[in-house]
Amino acid sequence: MDTKENSFRIRPRFKEKLNLPPEEIIRKIQKGLEDNRESWLGKIVDHHIIIKIPAKDQHYWSPQLTLELEGQNGETLIRGLFGPKPAVWTMFVFFYSSIGFLTLMGLIFGLSQMMLNMKAYGLWAFPIGSALISGLFLLSKIGQRLGRDQMQRLVDLLHRSLEMPIVDKSIESRISP
Repeated sequence: MDTKENSFRIRPRFKEKLNLPPEEIIRKIQKGLEDNRESWLGKIVDHHIIIKIPAKDQHYWSPQLTLELEGQNGETLIRGLFGPKPAVWTMFVFFYSSIGFLTLMGLIFGLSQMMLNMKAYGLWAFPIGSALISGLFLLSKIGQRLGRDQMQRLVDLLHRSLEMPIVDKSIESRISP
Protein backbone atom coordinates (compact mmCIF):
# COMPACT_ATOMS: atom_id res chain seq x y z
CA MET A 1 0.00 0.00 0.00
CA ASP A 2 1.30 3.37 -0.95
CA THR A 3 1.16 6.06 1.74
CA LYS A 4 0.01 8.64 -0.83
CA GLU A 5 -2.80 6.35 -1.89
CA ASN A 6 -3.79 5.91 1.73
CA SER A 7 -3.44 9.53 2.86
CA PHE A 8 -7.09 10.41 2.20
CA ARG A 9 -8.54 7.31 3.80
CA ILE A 10 -10.63 7.79 6.89
CA ARG A 11 -10.25 4.11 7.83
CA PRO A 12 -6.71 2.88 6.99
CA ARG A 13 -6.27 -0.75 5.94
CA PHE A 14 -3.44 -3.23 5.57
CA LYS A 15 -2.92 -6.78 4.30
CA GLU A 16 -0.15 -9.13 5.40
CA LYS A 17 0.64 -12.82 4.98
CA LEU A 18 1.97 -15.03 7.76
CA ASN A 19 3.32 -18.55 7.41
CA LEU A 20 0.96 -19.90 10.08
CA PRO A 21 -2.54 -21.38 9.88
CA PRO A 22 -5.38 -19.13 11.09
CA GLU A 23 -5.99 -21.28 14.19
CA GLU A 24 -2.39 -20.72 15.38
CA ILE A 25 -2.69 -16.95 14.88
CA ILE A 26 -5.98 -16.92 16.78
CA ARG A 27 -4.37 -18.91 19.61
CA LYS A 28 -1.44 -16.46 19.82
CA ILE A 29 -3.69 -13.40 19.76
CA GLN A 30 -5.96 -14.98 22.40
CA LYS A 31 -2.90 -15.58 24.60
CA GLY A 32 -1.74 -12.01 23.99
CA LEU A 33 -5.16 -10.72 25.02
CA GLU A 34 -5.12 -12.78 28.21
CA ASP A 35 -1.53 -11.82 29.12
CA ASN A 36 -2.04 -8.08 28.51
CA ARG A 37 -5.52 -7.32 29.83
CA GLU A 38 -4.37 -3.86 30.95
CA SER A 39 -3.03 -2.98 27.47
CA TRP A 40 -5.84 -4.04 25.16
CA LEU A 41 -9.28 -5.61 24.95
CA GLY A 42 -10.41 -7.98 22.27
CA LYS A 43 -13.14 -10.17 20.96
CA ILE A 44 -12.60 -13.20 18.74
CA VAL A 45 -15.41 -14.78 16.75
CA ASP A 46 -14.32 -17.44 14.26
CA HIS A 47 -11.74 -15.73 12.01
CA HIS A 48 -12.88 -12.21 12.92
CA ILE A 49 -10.97 -10.32 15.64
CA ILE A 50 -11.63 -6.86 17.11
CA ILE A 51 -8.91 -5.31 19.28
CA LYS A 52 -9.53 -2.14 21.29
CA ILE A 53 -7.76 0.15 23.72
CA PRO A 54 -8.95 -0.39 27.34
CA ALA A 55 -11.75 1.89 28.57
CA LYS A 56 -9.46 3.73 31.01
CA ASP A 57 -7.22 4.88 28.12
CA GLN A 58 -9.95 5.53 25.55
CA HIS A 59 -10.96 8.95 24.34
CA TYR A 60 -13.53 9.96 21.75
CA TRP A 61 -11.13 9.37 18.85
CA SER A 62 -9.65 6.07 20.07
CA PRO A 63 -9.27 3.58 17.21
CA GLN A 64 -10.03 -0.10 17.11
CA LEU A 65 -8.37 -2.71 14.94
CA THR A 66 -10.51 -5.24 13.09
CA LEU A 67 -8.73 -8.30 11.69
CA GLU A 68 -10.06 -10.85 9.23
CA LEU A 69 -8.05 -14.05 8.84
CA GLU A 70 -8.16 -16.05 5.60
CA GLY A 71 -6.35 -19.38 5.46
CA GLN A 72 -4.54 -20.22 2.20
CA ASN A 73 -2.34 -23.33 1.84
CA GLY A 74 -0.96 -23.28 5.40
CA GLU A 75 -0.54 -19.50 5.29
CA THR A 76 -2.87 -16.83 6.56
CA LEU A 77 -3.79 -13.56 4.93
CA ILE A 78 -4.53 -10.98 7.61
CA ARG A 79 -6.71 -8.08 6.53
CA GLY A 80 -6.56 -5.25 9.04
CA LEU A 81 -8.83 -2.24 9.26
CA PHE A 82 -8.37 0.65 11.66
CA GLY A 83 -11.45 2.66 12.43
CA PRO A 84 -13.19 4.64 15.09
CA LYS A 85 -15.72 3.18 17.47
CA PRO A 86 -18.93 2.22 15.64
CA ALA A 87 -20.86 5.13 17.21
CA VAL A 88 -18.33 7.65 15.87
CA TRP A 89 -18.34 6.04 12.41
CA THR A 90 -22.15 6.02 12.33
CA MET A 91 -22.25 9.69 13.34
CA PHE A 92 -19.93 10.65 10.48
CA VAL A 93 -21.90 8.62 7.94
CA PHE A 94 -25.11 10.26 9.17
CA PHE A 95 -23.68 13.79 8.89
CA TYR A 96 -22.14 13.15 5.45
CA SER A 97 -25.43 11.73 4.19
CA SER A 98 -27.56 14.48 5.71
CA ILE A 99 -25.39 17.30 4.40
CA GLY A 100 -25.19 15.67 0.97
CA PHE A 101 -28.98 15.25 0.82
CA LEU A 102 -29.68 18.82 1.97
CA THR A 103 -27.13 20.17 -0.53
CA LEU A 104 -28.79 18.23 -3.35
CA MET A 105 -32.25 19.50 -2.34
CA GLY A 106 -30.92 23.08 -2.16
CA LEU A 107 -29.41 22.74 -5.63
CA ILE A 108 -32.66 21.39 -7.07
CA PHE A 109 -34.56 24.23 -5.43
CA GLY A 110 -32.03 26.79 -6.69
CA LEU A 111 -32.15 25.45 -10.25
CA SER A 112 -35.96 25.55 -10.14
CA GLN A 113 -35.80 29.17 -9.01
CA MET A 114 -33.37 29.96 -11.82
CA MET A 115 -35.64 28.34 -14.45
CA LEU A 116 -38.57 30.41 -13.19
CA ASN A 117 -36.46 33.60 -13.51
CA MET A 118 -36.53 34.10 -9.75
CA LYS A 119 -33.61 35.00 -7.51
CA ALA A 120 -31.78 31.64 -7.15
CA TYR A 121 -30.73 31.80 -3.51
CA GLY A 122 -31.07 28.00 -3.28
CA LEU A 123 -27.82 27.67 -5.22
CA TRP A 124 -26.02 28.79 -2.06
CA ALA A 125 -26.56 25.23 -0.82
CA PHE A 126 -23.62 24.02 -2.93
CA PRO A 127 -20.82 26.16 -1.44
CA ILE A 128 -22.27 25.84 2.06
CA GLY A 129 -22.67 22.05 1.73
CA SER A 130 -19.18 21.72 0.23
CA ALA A 131 -17.70 23.71 3.12
CA LEU A 132 -19.53 21.58 5.70
CA ILE A 133 -18.43 18.31 4.08
CA SER A 134 -14.84 19.61 3.87
CA GLY A 135 -15.06 20.58 7.54
CA LEU A 136 -16.28 17.10 8.48
CA PHE A 137 -13.45 15.52 6.52
CA LEU A 138 -10.93 17.80 8.23
CA LEU A 139 -12.44 16.94 11.62
CA SER A 140 -12.11 13.23 10.86
CA LYS A 141 -8.45 13.67 9.89
CA ILE A 142 -7.77 15.62 13.11
CA GLY A 143 -9.44 12.84 15.12
CA GLN A 144 -7.38 10.26 13.28
CA ARG A 145 -4.22 12.19 14.08
CA LEU A 146 -5.24 12.28 17.77
CA GLY A 147 -5.68 8.49 17.71
CA ARG A 148 -2.43 7.78 15.84
CA ASP A 149 -0.40 6.87 18.95
CA GLN A 150 -3.06 4.40 20.00
CA MET A 151 -3.18 3.00 16.46
CA GLN A 152 0.58 2.43 16.63
CA ARG A 153 0.11 0.84 20.05
CA LEU A 154 -2.42 -1.63 18.59
CA VAL A 155 0.04 -2.56 15.81
CA ASP A 156 2.86 -3.03 18.33
CA LEU A 157 0.69 -5.22 20.56
CA LEU A 158 -0.35 -7.30 17.55
CA HIS A 159 3.30 -7.85 16.58
CA ARG A 160 4.22 -8.74 20.14
CA SER A 161 1.38 -11.23 20.54
CA LEU A 162 2.27 -12.98 17.29
CA GLU A 163 5.88 -13.29 18.58
CA MET A 164 7.22 -12.94 15.08
CA PRO A 165 7.70 -10.19 12.54
CA ILE A 166 5.08 -9.84 9.86
CA VAL A 167 6.57 -10.70 6.45
CA ASP A 168 6.58 -7.02 5.39
CA LYS A 169 8.07 -5.13 8.35
CA SER A 170 7.10 -1.74 6.93
CA ILE A 171 3.45 -2.09 8.02
CA GLU A 172 3.68 0.92 10.36
CA SER A 173 4.99 3.18 7.60
CA ARG A 174 2.20 2.08 5.27
CA ILE A 175 -0.63 3.03 7.63
CA SER A 176 -1.36 6.67 7.04
CA PRO A 177 -2.92 8.99 9.60
